[in-house]
Amino acid sequence: MKKIKPPLFSPTQYANHINESIGNTTARVAIGRNQRILFSCFFEPLLERDEHIKLLEDIRSVTSDPALQGKLMENWESEVYERDEEINGLNEEINILFEHVRHACLYLELAAAADEDKDRDRAWAFNNEASLMIGNITEKSEAILSKIEADSNAKQNSANGKGRIKNFLPVKEKAARLLYEMKPEGGWLTVVSAASALEEPLGNFIDTNRIGGIKSSNIRVLLEKKWIPKDALVNNAWLKNKQPKQ
Repeated sequence: MKKIKPPLFSPTQYANHINESIGNTTARVAIGRNQRILFSCFFEPLLERDEHIKLLEDIRSVTSDPALQGKLMENWESEVYERDEEINGLNEEINILFEHVRHACLYLELAAAADEDKDRDRAWAFNNEASLMIGNITEKSEAILSKIEADSNAKQNSANGKGRIKNFLPVKEKAARLLYEMKPEGGWLTVVSAASALEEPLGNFIDTNRIGGIKSSNIRVLLEKKWIPKDALVNNAWLKNKQPKQ
C-alpha cells in the first residue's frame, strides 16, 4: 500500500500558523489587498485604466475635507461612465455597480489616510466597511463578466455557423446537380441509394476544392439524414428526380 505522507504541520501548529497569519495582518496590508481585489475584479476587466486613476485622484483630493467629500459623493449620483460603444448591452448594470465601487474606493482611501495618521481603529473601521461592499461587488462583477463571455461565445458560434453555411452552399449545389446528372433510368428509388451513389463524387468535390467545415467522410450521412430529405435546394432536386410512385 502507498504510504500517506504526514502533514507538514500538526493540527495545533497549523491552527497557530493561521491565527498568527491573520492576527498579525496590518491595516495597510488589508487595505492594499482590498484595493487589488477591486482593480482585478472590476476596473481591469470592465473600465479603462484612466478611469481608475482619475477616480483615485478625485478621492485623494477630498479625504481631508468632509465638505469636498460630500460634494464629490453628490456628483457621483449624477455621473455616468460614457463608453464609445455598448458592452453587450450591459452599460447600465456596469454603471450601477460603479456607484458602489466608487464608495468602496473612498472608504479604502479614508482607511489609508487614517493609517497614515496612526489611527488604527479608524483605519480598520473604514477598511471593514469597504470589505463588506467588495464581497457584493465581486459577485456582481463575476455575473456581468459571465454575461459578456456568454454573449461573446454566442456571437462567435453564430459567426462560425454562418461560415459553415456559406461553405456548404457549393457542396449542396453540386449535390443537386449530381441528382440530375446521375439519375438512374426511371429515377432514384430511395434516399439511401441516392446518398450512396453521390458519396464518392461529392466527397472528391469537397477534397479537391478544400472546402472547410465539412468532411468528405461524413457526406453520405449528411445527404441521407439531412440534405436530401430536408434541405430546400437538395430536396427540390430529389423530388424532381426520384422514381414516381406507382
